[in-house]
Amino acid sequence: MRRRSTFAQFADESGVLLIVAILVAGLAAVRLPAAHPGRSTGEYLLAALITVTVFGLCAAAHELAHVASSASAASSASAASSASAAASSASASAVPSAAVPPSSVPPSSVSAGTPSASAELMAAAAGPLASLALGGLCGVVTAALILAGAGGLVVSVVAYVGLANLVLAAGTLLPGASSDGGRLLRAWIWRSTGDPRRATRGAARAGRAVGFVLLLGGVVTLVAGAAVVGIWLALTGWFVAAQL
Repeated sequence: MRRRSTFAQFADESGVLLIVAILVAGLAAVRLPAAHPGRSTGEYLLAALITVTVFGLCAAAHELAHVASSASAASSASAASSASAAASSASASAVPSAAVPPSSVPPSSVSAGTPSASAELMAAAAGPLASLALGGLCGVVTAALILAGAGGLVVSVVAYVGLANLVLAAGTLLPGASSDGGRLLRAWIWRSTGDPRRATRGAARAGRAVGFVLLLGGVVTLVAGAAVVGIWLALTGWFVAAQL
């Protein structure tokens, strides 16, 4: 599985972001008036706008966590490669060049840009962990606002943002082809077997299976009468399976 740019990863996960944004907007437009009646339409619209905007910032933080983790891993790999090259150069200068066989010189310049399974694992996990942390933070803030006697509308907005972050983390952990979950599974198999090609095949098979199970579960749930949950599961399954 080829390493992709941050923009490409964001585009691949846009389906999850769109679904979560629709969920948040629906909660804000329907649940807020039901839970806090008597407010003006402008207040509900403002609360919905704030909820979606803050969630968008949280989604950006999710992607920035990937970038920071990848940059940190690349910096560490570059430093290790430089140290190895310096040690090799020092060793070569201490021994006559004719006595040093070419095979004894490590190919640091070739391996410097090659990502490791551990680096891939850390980079893929960074985004979901950031979303989980933001969801937990929103939970703490929600509890603090309730204890402080804050207005119910404000508490609901914070709670919905926290819920959206948890759904985002769960959605991107599904093992799609280039989603966080797919990259995590591939990196784990790669680190366990030492074979990146086998890891790619295993992650693709797992993602396809999960996608079809969710799609089937959504159809069954829809037939059973739970339309919203059924459509949600079916769309999620289709999104995961369509990437493979």
